[in-house]
Amino acid sequence: MSKNNWTRFWLVITLLLAGLFLAACGSTEPAADEEVEHMDDMAHDDGEHEEVHDPNEVHMRIPNEDGAAISITSPQEGDTFKTLDQIIVEIEVENFELGGNNHWHVYVDGTSYGMVMGGNTDQPLPGLEPGEHEISVFLSIDTHEEYEDGDSITVVVEE
Repeated sequence: MSKNNWTRFWLVITLLLAGLFLAACGSTEPAADEEVEHMDDMAHDDGEHEEVHDPNEVHMRIPNEDGAAISITSPQEGDTFKTLDQIIVEIEVENFELGGNNHWHVYVDGTSYGMVMGGNTDQPLPGLEPGEHEISVFLSIDTHEEYEDGDSITVVVEE
């Protein structure tokens, strides 16, 4: 199988798993032990994501414990991308162990773009329309409660 076919295969698997994780994220039960795989050459999906106008209405946010912190390392505040550019959010965490059921959530303009499991510290954002977008990230514990102190940046997508 060629590299492009493998990439497409893993893209489909990743998108299916991401959908399962998004569905599980709304429950109070821990997600399955499956991990979201990330791809270096991920294509755009259909752009459908869980609408979340106020993330606090869907996810309970609790105070960060033991100095746990998350920060976006890439992209940078104000970065500009073209419509077909692959935007990958990369994060760093402090005093928080990713893995097991500990994970992080990423939002674009208040819309959930995924729950990132395992030790993964990056997440592609396919399908962003032209305009200014706020990207937010929050640490989440096994009950899917998010720590209230996350990080956010604004990027611009041009045609």
